[in-house]
Amino acid sequence: MPTLELTTLIPRRTPAQVLDFCLDGVNFPKIFPERVTPLGHVDPHDLRIEAGRQFRFRHWMFNAVPANWTVVIREVSDCHFVDEMLKGPLRAFRHEHRVAAGEGGTLYSDRVTYSAIGGALMERLVVNAYMRRIFEARHRNMLKLL
Repeated sequence: MPTLELTTLIPRRTPAQVLDFCLDGVNFPKIFPERVTPLGHVDPHDLRIEAGRQFRFRHWMFNAVPANWTVVIREVSDCHFVDEMLKGPLRAFRHEHRVAAGEGGTLYSDRVTYSAIGGALMERLVVNAYMRRIFEARHRNMLKLL
């Protein structure tokens, strides 16, 4: 399975501040570069990421193609959390968010492991570049917001 890892230094913020920002569900659509809408009875203004919680949302891929996701939060600690797709547009998707103290701020890291429907060919043709674009944009958005 392909793995994408990105790390960004977020200046003047502590690891606790960055993780708290990530755990507040209202920030998810703010950092995501494409439109996402919650499904079901989820109020993003009253959403806290906690281990064991499941969430459903619609991600508008390329801002035009709707893809429904069901994710579960597998782990949460004071320095990371992990979400995993239960149902959605990929064969598999696991996303680790990590924070650590860095020089002048916090190092925020994403580690995404995924597998595309259609296998390695689809990953090489579309999915690898798409994942890189999405997560690079997420890091730029986090820098702006934090």
